Amino acid sequence: MMEEFIRSVTEQIRCVRARDGVARELSDHIEDQAAAYEEAGESHEEAVAKAVREMGDPVDVGVELDRIHRPQTDFKMIGMAFAFSVAGLFVISAVDGLAQYPESFIRQCFVLLLSFGVMTGMYFLDYSFIGRYAYGAYVFVTVALYIGLMYSARHGAMPISFMLAYLYVPLYAGILYRLRGKGYSVIACGIGLQIIIMLLTNYLAVSRYAAINIYMMCTVLLIIAVWKGWFAVNKKTATAIIAAHLLLAGILVIVGIIILWDGGGFREQRLMAFIHPDQYAEGAGYIYMWIRREWSAAKLIGASESSFFIEGGLIRDSKSYLIGVPMSYPTTPFVFLQLICTYGIVAGLAMVVAFVAVIIRAFRIVKNQKNQLGFMISAACFMVFLVNCLEGVLINTGYCPVNSLQLPFVSYGACTAMTYAALIGLLLSIHRNERIITDESVRRRPAWRLSIKLEKR
Repeated sequence: MMEEFIRSVTEQIRCVRARDGVARELSDHIEDQAAAYEEAGESHEEAVAKAVREMGDPVDVGVELDRIHRPQTDFKMIGMAFAFSVAGLFVISAVDGLAQYPESFIRQCFVLLLSFGVMTGMYFLDYSFIGRYAYGAYVFVTVALYIGLMYSARHGAMPISFMLAYLYVPLYAGILYRLRGKGYSVIACGIGLQIIIMLLTNYLAVSRYAAINIYMMCTVLLIIAVWKGWFAVNKKTATAIIAAHLLLAGILVIVGIIILWDGGGFREQRLMAFIHPDQYAEGAGYIYMWIRREWSAAKLIGASESSFFIEGGLIRDSKSYLIGVPMSYPTTPFVFLQLICTYGIVAGLAMVVAFVAVIIRAFRIVKNQKNQLGFMISAACFMVFLVNCLEGVLINTGYCPVNSLQLPFVSYGACTAMTYAALIGLLLSIHRNERIITDESVRRRPAWRLSIKLEKR
């Protein structure tokens, strides 16, 4: 009788992937209620029949559950991603000099369309594949970074694919998910993997800033996993171990990069130039002095009268300093400052509002997750947007050392657009499957099975 009732209920649910989870929930509920009746003295058959009758009409129950367990679309995030991407194209065209390079502008339009395709594909793809194929995806990203490094080396330029390294963050969350249930060895494995990811990012992406950012994000994810109870460890002890490791790693990084591997004191000079730019105005500190000058000349509305930027949206004499070698198209981390220089502080505030809107929407997706894998992956994507947007604004205001960071929506390049599109697509997929995928369904699904389904809503 119970099986027939559950079958009638699940037949009303149009989302096929939700049926198994609903069936298990109904079965557990009926069995618990039947057990209570058996303790009261009724026979097993009578107890089950009574528990089933109390559930109500199976068709009505199924229709109500169908309203709950169905794919949902985050139209706000989709709308923001589309609007901000299109607006970003016009921003970099107007203030970053892209309009002066017709071929680059056409290429960026194509990249924009391609990024929408990537975002759409990730949206329809079941995000839980990261929990099952995390190691394979990790290798894929590493190979992609290596190819980007070889391509850049062949053309005598800095790696164009360094933004892809940020995909390590959600993949790290997926690897932690696969390691759940184990003891303190997982903490050691997690820390070891963080170090490997940092070294790979530093070597393949040639970006110490990105390596440090990713390392810190992975550390936060490891701590979250500990407090979520993923591992058989004492939470406070494991957190203390992670914190001690982080402190030790920070000391080693400072000693290694600044003292041991800093040929000619270049990085030490850059750090001191950031702290005391006026003392290094003729050297590495000039970029920070110019940032100060530009902000002092900025207007509330309209272009400033400063000569900080020249034709093409590039910073005078700074192109080689920032990216290592001259390039035939604009590529600076100062799009935000350039927007303010060209259109005023109000335009810059509008860009900040756009960043804040995306970050808040991403945070809400994280907050609403009851599935542990969905929570961790969405938290990883959220942190990438939060850190990059915050760091980008701080760089443009002179409160963070200058690096090759690429802001979402307003930075030139295919790899940047593809990375952010993949992260937004993951967030959309997580929201879409919020009421469908459960921890139980992820654990029960075969590791070799991967599918993309278009289902009725």
